[in-house]
This record gives sequence, C-alpha cells and structure tokens, in this order.
Amino acid sequence: MAKLLDDEALERSSVVANRVMNRERGLTGSNGYGRELGIDVLEVLRERMRTGRRVRWLDLCCGSARALFEASRQLGDEAEIVGVDLVDFFAGPSRPPKLRLVTASITGWEPEEPFDLITCVHGLHYVGDKLGVLSRAAGWLAEDGLLVGNLDTRSVLVDDGVPAGRRLA
Repeated sequence: MAKLLDDEALERSSVVANRVMNRERGLTGSNGYGRELGIDVLEVLRERMRTGRRVRWLDLCCGSARALFEASRQLGDEAEIVGVDLVDFFAGPSRPPKLRLVTASITGWEPEEPFDLITCVHGLHYVGDKLGVLSRAAGWLAEDGLLVGNLDTRSVLVDDGVPAGRRLA
C-alpha cells in the first residue's frame, strides 16, 4: 500500500495549485458550481435573502475566486462572500465591499461567524483528513445552513485501509 501524505506535504504539492482544473471555475458552464455541486448558488442565496436577513456564503478552496467575483457582482451588498484558498492567486486585485478572500489552509482556518451556505467543489480531494474538514465546516453553518461539497468517497479509507465508498455515502 502506498504511504499517504500528511496535510503539510499535500499542501506543498504542485497538484494542489493546478490552475486548469481548480482555479478558473465559474458559477455556470461545463465546470461550473451548478454542474459540480448540483445546486444553483445564486438561487440558494437569493432564497435566503428573501427573509430579509444578511446572507453569508463561504467557499472553501475557491481557486481564483472567479465564481465569487461573479456572485458578488450579481448580489451586491446583500450577501457577504468569503473565499478561502491555499494559494494567493485570486482573479482580481480589487475587492468588492462584501467579498473577502483569505489565503489559508482549510485544515486550520476558522471563521468568526456562521454561514448560510458553505461550498467546496474539488478541494477535499487534496486534503488528508476529509471527514475532519467536513465536520469542522458543518460546525460553521448557521442553524438552517447548507454545506455542499464534491467528495469522492472512494478516497476516504476506513480503519482497515479499504476505501469507504458506498458505506460512507
């Protein structure tokens, strides 16, 4: 069996910074959030905005944050959007007022307030303790919040070293 890398070694890996696969994702299109996660991020946020409260979206492993810039332009000041990525390679130098981009590892970063929506498109593929990150992220949700991520359950190994697959799903 191959030796698994720890989070620090994974974070130093050039695969994590793969610009083509992870960095240029938009909200829509063939590799957009809707296709990858099965939700319309803007619709989820707009539905929550109808309640009149402030809405917050956290995107873990946001890449260049292209999708977050798109959402910020469409939603304006009605939604606070936070993107966290290991690499400081964001799509634009200017920051809309309600868009905050953070360069940090999702294995150690902690938010200050809960979120209505937390997404992670492909970032979990590059994290050692995937279930640990998901468990922590679930704790960052507002009471009626939604956590949506793309996770290959075959990449999670159970105690006997066998891929969890359907058992985890």
